[in-house]
Amino acid sequence: MKKFMLMAVLLQGSICISCTNKSKKETARRRPDSVTMVSTDTMIQATDTNVVAMPAQSWGAFETFNGKYAHDVSLFDQPPLKDRFKRLLGKDAKAFLDRHQVTPPIDIENAVLFTEGCRPHDCTIEESALVVDLKKDEVYAGIAVKKQVRMFSEKGDTAWPAKLLEWKNKFSE
Repeated sequence: MKKFMLMAVLLQGSICISCTNKSKKETARRRPDSVTMVSTDTMIQATDTNVVAMPAQSWGAFETFNGKYAHDVSLFDQPPLKDRFKRLLGKDAKAFLDRHQVTPPIDIENAVLFTEGCRPHDCTIEESALVVDLKKDEVYAGIAVKKQVRMFSEKGDTAWPAKLLEWKNKFSE
């Protein structure tokens, strides 16, 4: 019985050893699966360079805000505007909201949302305005402090939307 167990152990050991040796030999001889390595640049030139602007789906709910008041729809708490508004204005977000307390209804025209407001009893002096281009997925803002206007753009763009320029121009009259 002891001889039989010893032979079984030896037999198992030799099988494992031979398996291990075979896999090393097979690995050494194995070639890549029909892949030819190229020693030069492997970048592929794109022939289609057309970029099509697509409206961000996340702005879909904002299209229903036309004619409603910013406060009633909690405009500045709606995603994705909430986080992007804070990033855009940073420490100036409080000054903006302080000047956005008395507001007319939100206006949406040609997929451009516009809202403006003022500090109570300080309209035409202390105001703020927001433009969201729903197609281009860009947010712009303006703050007027004692009729001095500062403009903000998410992407550093200075091609301001027409609505924001109209709002700004009323302070230079």
